[in-house]
Amino acid sequence: MKKLIITLIFLHAFILAFSQSFLLKGVVTSTDGETLIGVSIIKVGTSVGTITNIDGKFELQVKAGDKLKFSYVGYKSQEVIVKPDQRILNIQLTPDQFTNLDEVVVIGYGKAKKLTMTGSVSAISAREIRMVPTSNVQNALSGKLPGFFSQQRSGQPGKDASDFFIRGVSSLNDAGNQPLIIVDDVQYSYDQLQQININEIESISILKDASTTAIYGIKGANGVLVVKTRRGEQGAPQINVRAESGIQTPVRKPKFLNSYETATLVNEAYQNDGLISEMPFSGDDLEAFKNGTDPYGHPDVNWYNEIFKSVASQSNMNVDVSGGSKSLRYFLSTGYFIQDGLIKDFSSQQHDVNTNYFYRRFNYRTNLDFDVTNDLNMRLDFSTRFMNINEPSSMNATGEIYNFEKMTPYAAPVINPNGSYTYLNTKGFLPTLNARLANEGYKRTKRNDINILYGASYKMDRLTKGLSANFRFAYSSIDENNRRVFRGSDGYPTYRYHPDTGIYTINPNQVYAYSTYAVTSGVGQAQNDLNIQASLNYARVFNKDHDINAMLLYNRESQTNEAAASVPSNFEGYTSTIGYKYKNKYLVDFNLAYNGSDRFGKDNRYGFFPAVGLGYTISQEDFFKNKFSKIQMLKIRTSYGLVGSDVAPGGRYLYRQVYSTGGGYYFGENPQYQASYVEGDLGNENVTWEKAKKFDVGLDLVAFDKWSFTIDYFHDFRFDQLVTRYDIPLILGIGVSPLNIAKTVNQGFDGSLGYQTKIGQVNFLSNLVYSYAKNRVVYKAEAQQKYPWLAQTGKPINQPFGYKFIGFYTPEDIELINNNDPAAPAVPNTDTPVQAGDLKYKDLNGDGIINDYDKCAIGKPNLPTTSIGWTIGANWKGFSINILFQGSFDYSFSVVGTGIESFKSQFQPVHLKRWTLERYQNGEDIQFPRLTTNPSTVNSAEGYMSDFWLINAWYIRMKTVDFAYQLPKKSLPQFINTAKFYVNAYNLFTFTNYDKYQQDPEIQTNTAGDAYMNQKVVNFGIQVTL
Repeated sequence: MKKLIITLIFLHAFILAFSQSFLLKGVVTSTDGETLIGVSIIKVGTSVGTITNIDGKFELQVKAGDKLKFSYVGYKSQEVIVKPDQRILNIQLTPDQFTNLDEVVVIGYGKAKKLTMTGSVSAISAREIRMVPTSNVQNALSGKLPGFFSQQRSGQPGKDASDFFIRGVSSLNDAGNQPLIIVDDVQYSYDQLQQININEIESISILKDASTTAIYGIKGANGVLVVKTRRGEQGAPQINVRAESGIQTPVRKPKFLNSYETATLVNEAYQNDGLISEMPFSGDDLEAFKNGTDPYGHPDVNWYNEIFKSVASQSNMNVDVSGGSKSLRYFLSTGYFIQDGLIKDFSSQQHDVNTNYFYRRFNYRTNLDFDVTNDLNMRLDFSTRFMNINEPSSMNATGEIYNFEKMTPYAAPVINPNGSYTYLNTKGFLPTLNARLANEGYKRTKRNDINILYGASYKMDRLTKGLSANFRFAYSSIDENNRRVFRGSDGYPTYRYHPDTGIYTINPNQVYAYSTYAVTSGVGQAQNDLNIQASLNYARVFNKDHDINAMLLYNRESQTNEAAASVPSNFEGYTSTIGYKYKNKYLVDFNLAYNGSDRFGKDNRYGFFPAVGLGYTISQEDFFKNKFSKIQMLKIRTSYGLVGSDVAPGGRYLYRQVYSTGGGYYFGENPQYQASYVEGDLGNENVTWEKAKKFDVGLDLVAFDKWSFTIDYFHDFRFDQLVTRYDIPLILGIGVSPLNIAKTVNQGFDGSLGYQTKIGQVNFLSNLVYSYAKNRVVYKAEAQQKYPWLAQTGKPINQPFGYKFIGFYTPEDIELINNNDPAAPAVPNTDTPVQAGDLKYKDLNGDGIINDYDKCAIGKPNLPTTSIGWTIGANWKGFSINILFQGSFDYSFSVVGTGIESFKSQFQPVHLKRWTLERYQNGEDIQFPRLTTNPSTVNSAEGYMSDFWLINAWYIRMKTVDFAYQLPKKSLPQFINTAKFYVNAYNLFTFTNYDKYQQDPEIQTNTAGDAYMNQKVVNFGIQVTL
């Protein structure tokens, strides 16, 4: 009996312990030590819960045995059972990069769960790119998203944004390959996207297939990049401050030969051309260059080192405030970005003229949300960006250094002994580059972007549950102007110092005094956009199984180019979508757009663009869950649809013939110039938009709560492309309008493989993204070619053509040619006879002459077919590190003119490996043809492009590195919530497969490659939350 009573007492106490509620407190942090705001804490099986406050703290009435679920976007959910004696519960959530099935992705005019999407979408949260030390979104996305191809053509401050494409290119019109850019459901231009502060962004998605892009109709053919900016959430004000500063240095620094080496090669070139008597340098000259005993009479100047610094500074500062009440929420952000150039300061006290490159940008954004009633919500977004870009007036400093005609290492000293500027002993007797930078002024471009968005959303559950109406009004403006302060190269005195006599002689232009600076201004852009959208939305779940969503949208956009005082261009569209999901297993989406553009005639202005997406989530089947419980998601999906593009070369109204101003005439006894008008290209009333049929099939897999895998195969058939016919005889005498005749095919695959795990207290992740896209011209109405190898049809878009390099002409070849031997190799059809050491090309048609008929497809287009990105990261006790390797493969580029050719370009290390008879006979490695002073021989890359100059290339970069330490909360003052110190880097290391060229692997092909050098950046920063 006594045992029974004791047992009952203990049982009673146990029941009381588990039935009595108490207050549970705690803090939720991430694995890197950052407190998380707005984490949802729910009692499983009930609707009772709370969220964490600005300090990551929570309080909740619970009972022992309650199961609590902690969930937060971007992190793995965690469930915990409350213990009887527990009053404090601190939770640490692990970032979930890949396996969160409830992750919501922003798509066109809405959102979708990763689990139930039928379309092909790649998405990333801004927290993954916010720490990249670059000024623009495009560069920060490189290597991060499947299907995203990018090329950074320049590193110039303010003009360093990458060109980017979604799944390669498929249009024969270059501008027709640019993706559509949507920011908060409003269209942006490329340069507007470049100005956005990454700190303002919440997430980015790229829409790749017809199921997701068809709703944009004639604007969706090239894929869509969708940006969602940050918004405020209910709670106390949260202040985030981020400040960082760092240095930039070129990814590659060009190396040039010194005066002795250059003079030696110049003499050799004269000797090769039989101009021995005209050789410019004697043995004494060469000796003076070699020993450096006459720095003013025989200078040896590395102009790159004299003009450019080793490093330049960069800084970034951002402050944002968010919070609000239940009825009013706000997000405010402001920041500035400063990027200095690498040119040394040559300004004088008398003339405070900054000719360096630099970029200054100031950003401000306010996003407000009002819950006017329980049914009516309004939003008001305002953002503005002010920008300054400074650059030398009418001068590319890098290009000037490469240009051998203007500058050589022995042409002049940097400055005369008395401090005066000198001039170059080259063509035109230009002042030295440091003198020009000090005296010839600058061009400064100022720009102001404004975006205003008003939106209203009204729930219409009174009519039927799940029905709502939305309205948006958006206005944007771009005002860009420039100011030039300049004077010419003949606007100031320069002198030549003669060390043998000590005399200074004036520049042959005979200028003895400084002229005043001229000041001009101009308008770059002045553009206004007006966009009105109205939609009716429906979303409802019936019986927990049947999920239906639908939308009807009206969209009208008007764009006015005020700089050209043009008539507004107009776009109008109607969009309908409907989706059905049964138990999240069977997924169907229908999309239909009916829209048009006033670029086309009234009978061809509008068109239908339908698409369908299907998905089957096998992992939601009961039989699958029972057998494969470790696989959280397995989904197959496919889509097919029609999209379009109205981008084409030609005038604004392609269906009309337009007269334009042409060359004028002088009339009258005292002749006065009068402008004339010329007949424009013929119009075509039947012209209409380009079209693309897109097919996609994909698979998504999440397994073991660690692995994530996705792969898509796509096939795009683009037809009715607007191109100019080249099979029309020129005897017609007038240009013709582009016609809808060309066809191309683009196909490939992309996807990602992600892995995340926890080893002890270390969280580790790895994510590999891959993209492959290859295109082909099916038909383009090219002129009929005499030989099949001349045809562009059947080749990739922008396939380069040139000669096939088969070696160098040998002395034996020259003997056969001089003897008119039938076995002699073919020679070019020029007045300049070939010599031993010249480039030798294949005679494709066998006529013994190298001419245009011997050109064929060489190398590959400049856009890579393959792109990869591999991110690896780990965090431990507040420490975190993330490294991204990014690479591009299977593409070609060439450098021509002043970038590589002798007597056009500065002599470079590759010229030491030129063909000479001695090096040929010794069997040495020859990488360059014989040197010649003649710029129009067969050795010219500009005149005779060949696969000797066009190289197949690849590169791999350590694109970004981010190392951070989150200070423990207990070590911080009470008013500071979190504090993090970090170091990040961009373009830290680059590995390539070529050594012929010194230029960056992302340069534009068939150029001198003398754009401002791409930069590597190392930053130090601190981020504080108050």
